[in-house]
Amino acid sequence: MERPIAYDKLAREERFVRKRARDIAELRMAQGLSPMADLASRESIRERVHGILVGELQAMEGAGRTVCDFPDAPWEFTLDMARQVWDESRHVEIYLGLLEYLGGYVGEFAESTILWRCACAEDAAARVAGVNRGLEGLACDVFNQLIHIARKIGDPVIERAVDFVLADEITHVRMGSRWLNELTKGDPDRRRQAIAFQETIDERFNLGGVRLDGAHEEVGISIAKEARRLAGFTDEEIDKLVRSTQRSPVY
Repeated sequence: MERPIAYDKLAREERFVRKRARDIAELRMAQGLSPMADLASRESIRERVHGILVGELQAMEGAGRTVCDFPDAPWEFTLDMARQVWDESRHVEIYLGLLEYLGGYVGEFAESTILWRCACAEDAAARVAGVNRGLEGLACDVFNQLIHIARKIGDPVIERAVDFVLADEITHVRMGSRWLNELTKGDPDRRRQAIAFQETIDERFNLGGVRLDGAHEEVGISIAKEARRLAGFTDEEIDKLVRSTQRSPVY
């Protein structure tokens, strides 16, 4: 099997519209909008849910590639990644349902390719650091905020569905932390490189200042400190992430 697969070769139905994240952000800003959808209206929530849907689809593909790309990895590692494929497939189904519930449809908004681009590290330790700890950590932030907003506007369907998914994301982060430690045991250089890769993912997904340590209603993406602690992030790691949001380049 070809490795890695270029983002434009991922199998998609014609209803999907694929664009680079930077191009999407530039189009939004040209219209006087923020680089990504906020959660201030039901329409913007629908756009955010569509973005999460395609992210879950790429996460499923990324976890599947991890199963295939590292045949010599420990069996328990392969089993965890296969479980993640199953989890992500359920998340896709959940967000398809939420999108329909919100009156949306697949292809209403463009599919960003940025998650897949971040899921193709050649080293298994870097892969789980970047995907499970970086991208799934971002998912903890995004989903925790969406749960809060749904609770505030009195929408139990969104609140409960996203809370269900968040529980899985916390598990995926913990799996990433475990395998980062296991795969780099006795190899500090490999660990440093894997963590450096995760930090580049964190930096990229601060989205030029969209992700911040702030109130759910006041920032684009609020850092979910408690959910991250449940997922196994240390206070030192969370503080480092908060500091990184203060110096992110323009998206």
